[in-house]
Amino acid sequence: MIVSKPITTTVVSFILFLIITFIVMGMNIYAITVQGAWYNYLVLGLLVPIAAFVIYKIFLRYKVISLGNNQIEINFPVLRQSHKYKLESVQFWVENQVKTSKNSVYKELAIKFEDGRKVSISPKEATEYERTLQYLKQKLPKKRVVVN
Repeated sequence: MIVSKPITTTVVSFILFLIITFIVMGMNIYAITVQGAWYNYLVLGLLVPIAAFVIYKIFLRYKVISLGNNQIEINFPVLRQSHKYKLESVQFWVENQVKTSKNSVYKELAIKFEDGRKVSISPKEATEYERTLQYLKQKLPKKRVVVN
């Protein structure tokens, strides 16, 4: 059984970012209640959407992908949702590679299911990326979409 989940250091760094963001937001809210200056509103106007985006993308969409026994299971522990798919219900899968600099390549693995759901992982964000890729190459070679 292959279990791919977000890398712990990534989650910890976002938690630290959110703690700092909420402290700065709290200080600005206090400053507004005492005597609000225009820059306090500006700081809040910038930090609230950024914090909301990080909370949504990192914590609410936290996913654990399990592969094995000819099925793929996707768990969203925060939302308490779980989806199980047999390998036959995979519509296609693709590994996208984007060259970001001379020596660096960003990779992302996307799996699309017949019910329209799509899940994607990257090696910088999730554990067991290479094992997941090898599992799909072994079990579903005909459903791979090659992108040049």
